[in-house]
Amino acid sequence: MKKKLKQWLCTTCAAIFVLVTVTIPVQAVNLNPGFIPQSKALELVNLDSGDTVYAKNENLKVPQASTTKIMTFIVASQLIKDPKGTIVTISNDVQAQLPNRSFVTVQLAVGEKISALNLMYCMLIPSGNDAAIALAESASGGNLSQFVQLMNQKAKDLGCANTNYTNVFGKYDKDHYTTVSDLAKIYKYAQTLPLFKQITSTASYTVPATNYTPARKLKTSNKLLDKTSSYYYAPCTTGKTGTSDEAGYCLVSTASKDGVNYLCAALGAPSVKNGKAVVTNGAFEDSRQLYTWAFDSLKKQDILSKSKAVATVPVQQAKDKKQQLSVVPASDYSAMLPTGGTSPTTKVSLPKSIAAPVKKGQKIGTVTVLYNNETLATVSLVASDDVEQYVAFYKTSWFRTAATVVGVAAVIVLAAFLLRALRSRHRRGGGSRKYRGRRSASKNRSRRHTGSYHNYH
Repeated sequence: MKKKLKQWLCTTCAAIFVLVTVTIPVQAVNLNPGFIPQSKALELVNLDSGDTVYAKNENLKVPQASTTKIMTFIVASQLIKDPKGTIVTISNDVQAQLPNRSFVTVQLAVGEKISALNLMYCMLIPSGNDAAIALAESASGGNLSQFVQLMNQKAKDLGCANTNYTNVFGKYDKDHYTTVSDLAKIYKYAQTLPLFKQITSTASYTVPATNYTPARKLKTSNKLLDKTSSYYYAPCTTGKTGTSDEAGYCLVSTASKDGVNYLCAALGAPSVKNGKAVVTNGAFEDSRQLYTWAFDSLKKQDILSKSKAVATVPVQQAKDKKQQLSVVPASDYSAMLPTGGTSPTTKVSLPKSIAAPVKKGQKIGTVTVLYNNETLATVSLVASDDVEQYVAFYKTSWFRTAATVVGVAAVIVLAAFLLRALRSRHRRGGGSRKYRGRRSASKNRSRRHTGSYHNYH
């Protein structure tokens, strides 16, 4: 029983080792972009590999201004199944939610009827705060606090532990914050939803006339998309801005060039200095410079291949006296690195030896990829082949089977011999009793005859 349990545990553990392989945990490595960013927090992510190629204060909690509206769109999209066919009537509460007239609006009128789809355009292109409130009101049945709860729940679902919302349009509050790392995750998710990429890639849009207002012409607040702006950047594909005195200039955007795709989140570039407005938008400048640097200086480098052995490890108790086992990466790994720069290095972590049996794909160790002594990734190393365990002849299943057959045969032969012996003894015992009976009868006759003789004399 103990032996069977041990075999079961060994088999189970081997199966677990086969299944448990380390998913590549990409680490941010600070490459030098060659300029000093103005933004308080900044992150550039390669969307093709998932690599964070540049980060500054990526986990610092900062105000997020109107980048909040990305999450407003996400939750509204979940609640409103047909944005184009859903007609929203603007309530008295929309304007009441805005603290003052300095907040950007698209001048929605009380009683105006407009589709949820056009409210999405009004919210994301020129960053209309009244449109964000109206959209959230409609989606939640007028319960904005419940809508905000859904925003916070969605942030948690996306793994954004350093993000919190208190309103739907980005009004400053000490408890309303995010990080560039979280914002990048949120924006990346939003791009998977219908309409978001379509809307945030639009530089200008015309909202058809409503029952109160003639057609509205919307122009994007993302100057990287605006061909008339000095900030215009042709590779930029989408973006959402945010600005307030407390949050500064903010932008999260994407850019593509020659089949390579990036996402950049910039928060907290100064918008006010010494009580005066800062004209230069540092979020636009930082994003554009980071994109330019990445496209011009970084190139994908294939570093690990799951078909190429990284190292070997000694195997104890192996069948056929196999001494070494090759280990390979559990997955391929590549990274965006500077062209002509320092080559990445690897650091292998393996046991001194392992004991057979070994299953192909079983985790044996890890390999860490380094660039300038900073960790890029850690990948599992797995067995390239099965290795059977050496078993002595008397322990083999064939030997055990043969021994069992011989043992059973011996028992049968012994049983037959004993049975035959018992029968033979039984026969001999019966004949002896008959002989003794005859001798007794003869003696009796002799005695009778002798008696008669003496009487006669």
